[in-house]
Amino acid sequence: MGRPIETCAITQQETKGIELRWRFMRVRRAAIPVVLLFTFFIALGLAQDAAAKDLRMFYQQNCAECHGPDGSAVSAEGKKLKGQDFSDRNWQRSTTDQKMVETILNGKFFGLAMPSFEDALSAEEAQQMVTEIIRKAEKGNMIAPDAKGADGK
Repeated sequence: MGRPIETCAITQQETKGIELRWRFMRVRRAAIPVVLLFTFFIALGLAQDAAAKDLRMFYQQNCAECHGPDGSAVSAEGKKLKGQDFSDRNWQRSTTDQKMVETILNGKFFGLAMPSFEDALSAEEAQQMVTEIIRKAEKGNMIAPDAKGADGK
């Protein structure tokens, strides 16, 4: 007869190794969704910051000609085009956010006095434009995209 049949014996050290591998795989499986959620929320926050910066750029490209780089409309072009002075606190108190959002989206006098921006901005972006830019306009304080670099300086 030949050699005796060997039984498959697993040593205690091999058993611990297998258990550690299974434990690692379970932890990894649980960690992946947590990392993905964390990444999603970080990306969402960065997207919101980018949107605010884009609105300031949008203002400079589309609104500053009439309303002035600081919102005061005191430049020769602003006076000629009769742009609203956003820094006028009396006007600020007498105008609602909703009225400003409607004006941004629909324009004034069929787009002759002020063009409509409903194709360029959503209602939420127009609302953000009102609360973050127009309501904070101050004479002499430029409404411009952040000049900060990537390092925050």
